[in-house]
Amino acid sequence: MCGILTIVNKKTDNSSGNLIKASSIIKHRGPDDEGFLTWLPGERPKIWAGGDTAASTNEYWKYETLAEGQPYKVGFGHRRLSILDLSPAGHQPMIYEKAGLTICFNGEVYNYLEIKAELETMGHMFHTTCDTEVILHAWEQWGVKCLDRFNGMFAFAMLDYRKNEMYVVRDRFGVKPLYYFDGANALYFASEIKQIRTSPDFKFELNESIARTFLATGAVDQTDATFFKNVHSLPCGHYIKMDLSKDGNAFEIIQWYKLNPKQWTGNFDEAVAEFRKLLIAAVDLRLRSDVTVGSCLSGGLDSSSIVCIAADLLKAKGEFAGQETVTATYDEAKYDEWKFAEEVIKKTNAHPHKTYPSFTQLKQEIDAFIWHQDEPTGSTSQFSQWAVFKATNEAGLKVMIDGQGADEQLAGYGGNDIPFYSGLIKNGQIGAIMEEASAFKKQNGDLPKGFLIAAIQLSMGKMLTTLMPAKLKVTRVPQVDYIVGGEKAKIYDEHAKSLHENLLRQLYSEPLPALLRYEDHNSMAWSVESRTPFLDYRFVEFTMGLPARFVYKNGIRKHILREAMTGIIPDAIANRRDKMGFVTPEETWLKGEGKEWFIAEIDSACKAFGGTILDVTNTKKYVTEMMDSKRKFDFMPWRIVCFNRWYSSIIKEQAENGK
Repeated sequence: MCGILTIVNKKTDNSSGNLIKASSIIKHRGPDDEGFLTWLPGERPKIWAGGDTAASTNEYWKYETLAEGQPYKVGFGHRRLSILDLSPAGHQPMIYEKAGLTICFNGEVYNYLEIKAELETMGHMFHTTCDTEVILHAWEQWGVKCLDRFNGMFAFAMLDYRKNEMYVVRDRFGVKPLYYFDGANALYFASEIKQIRTSPDFKFELNESIARTFLATGAVDQTDATFFKNVHSLPCGHYIKMDLSKDGNAFEIIQWYKLNPKQWTGNFDEAVAEFRKLLIAAVDLRLRSDVTVGSCLSGGLDSSSIVCIAADLLKAKGEFAGQETVTATYDEAKYDEWKFAEEVIKKTNAHPHKTYPSFTQLKQEIDAFIWHQDEPTGSTSQFSQWAVFKATNEAGLKVMIDGQGADEQLAGYGGNDIPFYSGLIKNGQIGAIMEEASAFKKQNGDLPKGFLIAAIQLSMGKMLTTLMPAKLKVTRVPQVDYIVGGEKAKIYDEHAKSLHENLLRQLYSEPLPALLRYEDHNSMAWSVESRTPFLDYRFVEFTMGLPARFVYKNGIRKHILREAMTGIIPDAIANRRDKMGFVTPEETWLKGEGKEWFIAEIDSACKAFGGTILDVTNTKKYVTEMMDSKRKFDFMPWRIVCFNRWYSSIIKEQAENGK
């Protein structure tokens, strides 16, 4: 796990000064080592050691420290967090001279040992024990098609300096970030937007459309657009290809992976067995490391499953000395999951670490938190996650595994009911609808009339739907009156028409892309690698091909996961029906000890954006009513506070840099 940077200059006499600055600014992503590469067409690439790391003086490396003024067409900058092959042999950027390839890589290819063994039968010889070298040899053997063989999370740049070609690649589901910026003098590819902001070409322009959508709904990272008008995210499962022999820096974006669910034709019991096998295999791969692997443990179904599976695997290998777990806890019982986490700890004999995120900590660390995120966040839940990874770092851990990605595949969130019923109607599953309605009534005291009415609408044509009374129409986003020129009501056709369609939306649009950005930036802020077994592509292709009622049945979300984990996780967790995640007492802070702070922050935002983005009267009314419990709590106040803090910090940074 690392941080990467690629700069492709449009003029070859540009110097390496910004290469150094843009790489050094993400030292938190890789405090163990630093390296650079520069290349001019027709020449052999030069690999340089960084100036502030051991590699610059280690005898293994015969390269000098990079100095400003070195010209290049392509420049790589790398910060290393050493996880596999902790020796200097794992230094990056890495060059494979026989094939004319060099790589700047962030992430992990978990099945590198299997790929390496296959390549060795073909005559390939290796000099390190890291996955980076395996990628180079795999690229030589299979070209870009090698990506299909990789099981992992990755973002990397591959320079073929003999063919004058470069590829920039992002993994299947976008677990690892990769941003790009096409400036007047250079093209940038980077792990974090703050690297791009160091470019002399960069000038901040707010993407107001993204900002308005975020402030109105909390949605972010739904497309390749960012809050920065001229910065984009490379879509997951895509790569960029560049012909460096041509003038300019023209590039094409190509999709290399498209999710192709494997439609399940067996019965439920067979599916449970396959589900369990694939999840265990995914966890097993992600335990590969040359450093200790710990676990984020909330006490929820997903993280508890990962911890219990990992404990069983380690015991079977004779490597179990007690897992290290980290849990966020709160004094207020409504937000505290410690009693559930403790059940897992007792079952697995784990070594627990606890952190106590507080409003005081939030005020003290908010600016650092926002700086590391690069863009605003939807709630203080992301701050709770920040606190967990801070505690992880303080515990001396460098790798963590967690349950990210399960909810999006297994209907873990609310909001799946309407498309679920709609899909049943579409498929004519009348018996299933009656059974689901009966179960709903038993749990809630009444039939799911609203869900059924909405589901029927989704099954009707648009013309028929327009004849229905407005109050009965399915809407995605209600009108937001605190945004100037803001979101209007959106009608039914924005809803998914089946559970499967809705889960795909959650995987690729909302909320998983945002959650992956939050997790990557929060973990790397504290020099921690975070691994997500539920996003093993074999597992996702399986779950997304399951019948809807294997996933969600009789009102029970994650039905198949609960069945598959029977006997593996404590019953108290398998039987949980509530959904919390990285929760904080945000409502309590808003109405209690943080009330005056929130009021002051909202006032500041209204002064900055009143009349342009925020309607001051309606904004303050909305927040006041929420504080006085006259309006249902939501995360709107935090979104405004976070956005204003973020925007102010970017403007200040630009001014300090003379832009």
